[in-house]
Amino acid sequence: MRNALRLIGPTVMIFIGLQVMENVAITFLLFYSWLLFVPLIDRAFPVEQLKLDKRGVVLGVGSGVLFFIFIFGGLSWLHVYLLDIEYLRTLLMDWGFSGRGEILLVLVLLLANPVLEELYWRGYMFNRLRMKGSALYAVGMSAGFYTLYHLLSIIPIFEAGFSFVAVLPVFIAGLFWGFIREKSGSMSATIISHVLSDFGIVCVYWFIVR
Repeated sequence: MRNALRLIGPTVMIFIGLQVMENVAITFLLFYSWLLFVPLIDRAFPVEQLKLDKRGVVLGVGSGVLFFIFIFGGLSWLHVYLLDIEYLRTLLMDWGFSGRGEILLVLVLLLANPVLEELYWRGYMFNRLRMKGSALYAVGMSAGFYTLYHLLSIIPIFEAGFSFVAVLPVFIAGLFWGFIREKSGSMSATIISHVLSDFGIVCVYWFIVR
């Protein structure tokens, strides 16, 4: 029961912030507070798995570059079919992404988001799930619930019908990061890879949407 709450909690925070409160700042506050404070309160913050080694750096950079090319290269080519740019610009303005909000968006996506998400999903939750079951169970469950709340933020962005397709790469990335977390025992590769993936999203915003 406790694990179920920990798994669904981030999605509930996103839902409350975006759908109920309709405020991105509150969404960020609720979501990242959950990711940070739940492991701290549980006294299970996975600091020991943050060790940096050469293998992790190479794997993280290599996979991250591939994810970056897929995200930025793919949307550079397909955005005319997948995105309504004018609507998206209006939506982001309504969400507060203008002026200082742009800088906040970039900082959140490149610094807070990949670190806290990896610490929570491939660190804290992965450890708890691994104690209850197999590696496949931990990888699949962490990737599935990691993907779930992304759907809430992706639905307003992509053209009708493409949202569920657009969330598939998120699930695949979650599976991949869970797999290398299991094999390496460290989150250094997953964090680096996640940072570069989010950098692809920032570039899509900066060079295509903005």
